[in-house]
Amino acid sequence: MTLSAQTWTVAVTRTRLIAAATASQSRAHLRFPRTLWTAATCSHPDLATALSQCLPAPSSPPSLPGPSSDTKDSVTVILASRSYPGSELLALPTKVPSHVTHTSFVIGAVVDRVPTKTGHGVSTLTLAPKTGSAFVSSRLIACQPFYLSGAESRRKRLKEKSVGKWARSQDIQERSLDTSDAWSAFKSISIGRNQVQVPAVALPISDPASSSSSVPSSSTSTPSSVTATQDILLISDLEVHQFLEALDVANPRASKVGLLASSTPFVTGKPVTMFYDGDVVQDGVLGVSLVVERDQKERPTTTATTTTVEYPTLAPLGPAMQVTRCRGNIILELDESNATRLLLDRLQATTLTKDKEYFLATGKPVQENNQNVNVDMSQATVHKITGGDPSKGNMAVDTVHDINVGQWVQFLHHDRNLNHGHFDESLLNNSNQLNYESMRFTATDPNNTLDGSIGEEQLQQSSGRDDAEKEGREVSQCFGGSSENGFIAGQPGEQTWVCSITDSALKHRF
Repeated sequence: MTLSAQTWTVAVTRTRLIAAATASQSRAHLRFPRTLWTAATCSHPDLATALSQCLPAPSSPPSLPGPSSDTKDSVTVILASRSYPGSELLALPTKVPSHVTHTSFVIGAVVDRVPTKTGHGVSTLTLAPKTGSAFVSSRLIACQPFYLSGAESRRKRLKEKSVGKWARSQDIQERSLDTSDAWSAFKSISIGRNQVQVPAVALPISDPASSSSSVPSSSTSTPSSVTATQDILLISDLEVHQFLEALDVANPRASKVGLLASSTPFVTGKPVTMFYDGDVVQDGVLGVSLVVERDQKERPTTTATTTTVEYPTLAPLGPAMQVTRCRGNIILELDESNATRLLLDRLQATTLTKDKEYFLATGKPVQENNQNVNVDMSQATVHKITGGDPSKGNMAVDTVHDINVGQWVQFLHHDRNLNHGHFDESLLNNSNQLNYESMRFTATDPNNTLDGSIGEEQLQQSSGRDDAEKEGREVSQCFGGSSENGFIAGQPGEQTWVCSITDSALKHRF
């Protein structure tokens, strides 16, 4: 691949990465035929310049129609780090190059970090459906954005955390409540009870061979081995749990991945700062529904895992156990023993203290070489333990999903030998390992978020470099972001959840 002096981006074609460089005497850009996606990340200290380098104008600019949504045939996702000045972030929709806003829906958010050395910068992803007549092994055939405001979605705020102050089961029986099954009435305290609206474009796709208006069909016959898969990319405020629950019910076969926007009350004056088609929004859920048509003879997808979550700084605390008594997000007994007492006993056998953060992994059990049974962390979900009472056995877990009897769980803690809370390189170092159809999101330490001083430092450093050196360091070929509020992960047929465990990382492959 030939790289220009000013900028470089990556484009995905059907089976391989294709790049074509065109140079001019003063400034040069790489031009790419966008058939699936174009990704770029830029660390330039000026927001407008970073956007223009990530989204260069085509070599032969098309005629620009009016900015009507009917003429837009692609979607551009923009993630900007919170290290830019708040006034610039609020003006981001006006800084996007005009050739993009006239032909593409623009959605995005302010996040904590993007995949650069300092975390400062902009990361963009442009999705352009390919509607050519010839069928190939993989192509993006539909790409539709949506936005659901907080009021429009009819969401209710969910109580995400419980302090674990539950009475003992025998106490409930002694109190002679109204019904004999009063204890079971607490089974789903953490689940929202109202239905949330799901946008039509996020509903299941129809048969790609049919003449659906939402999924364009090829003008030639498609092979019998062709299947269409749906991915839903989401960006949300903190109240996304109820929407995810409704989306799982409405569209269980789609993959759901995304990022929660960073908290920006002291940056922009808004709880979160998101962007949708020229507007700045501060609540709700926005995203894009992607339909990719693939030939399974060349690229099997039915058994492939498209989403993986890693926990590089977590270590197990004893072997896995089974839940034997629980209600909602409260565990009472593990292996028929007092749950909180079990955790305390394991801490006493180590040098760990009670004032640290501890976590609970749930997943499938694995056993190797007749060793202890562990939870398979490659498919596990992990939540923080928020409280416990050793006298009653109650242990509260930070989840809005029910814990079930029979589930395998395992205690985890942050390994002191790892650089906990400063694992920013997990977003950056893995960017060169991302193939042309993947993205990466991470959860950063809430106590280690970026501030405006990073952007100012970047500006001062850039002023001391010559142009060639600056251009060579400022742009990379990846897309991703990090937020202290966590990311969204959901495999087809499985429960979608929000992971906010510090240093955790998601990789999603289309």
